[in-house]
Amino acid sequence: MLKRLNSILIFILIILSNLFGQIGQLRVGFDIDDTTLYSEQAFVAAPRNAEGNLDYAWINMHDKEYSLPITPVITLIDYFRAHGHEVYFITARPGVNGDSVAAFLTRTLNFAVQADSNLFFSPKETNGDFRYTTKHIKMRELNLDLYYGDSDTDIIAALKADVHPVRVVRSSESIKEYGSNYFGNTNKGNTAKAPFDAIDLEMFYRANVGIFGESIYPITWSPKK
Repeated sequence: MLKRLNSILIFILIILSNLFGQIGQLRVGFDIDDTTLYSEQAFVAAPRNAEGNLDYAWINMHDKEYSLPITPVITLIDYFRAHGHEVYFITARPGVNGDSVAAFLTRTLNFAVQADSNLFFSPKETNGDFRYTTKHIKMRELNLDLYYGDSDTDIIAALKADVHPVRVVRSSESIKEYGSNYFGNTNKGNTAKAPFDAIDLEMFYRANVGIFGESIYPITWSPKK
């Protein structure tokens, strides 16, 4: 009897998995900074505390003054939504004043973005001398299929969550300011932590694959002066 019940349960699970497998709806995640928004000026203008740390509460409230939508990515988000796919945002920013970020994205994207609904804050955590991403935890919870991000940690998080990683190519202005986040520091390609230089970076772009095996989404975009 028990054997028969187990066989029935297995049969039901196979049917359900086939049914859900035929539904071609994707669950797609996007990073915010340097992926969805060009927010360099917000980070430059933000105050710092006595230890020199950025005031993320201030940054989260001032996107409307300083951040610009990265139009090719906005078009991509619109494409996914127009085809019935689900879109989520996962950022390493701390969540303090996160409702302000949600409000700005809502106005920018023309659809409702809500913290803890389709917008999630996953700050990095320190372990010894290194800071590591925690985005993979939320990616697993959301059961994402794709994740678009600009930094090495975005790609690592997607790989840890068994999500297909796609690297969004940063604007040249961001690469100048944040080279230390890009394949190591491409401005100092001479150490174990930063073995790649700008020429190597272009080689990866031409091949459409990054050092972690991720796909590269080679958009061309620069902020208006």
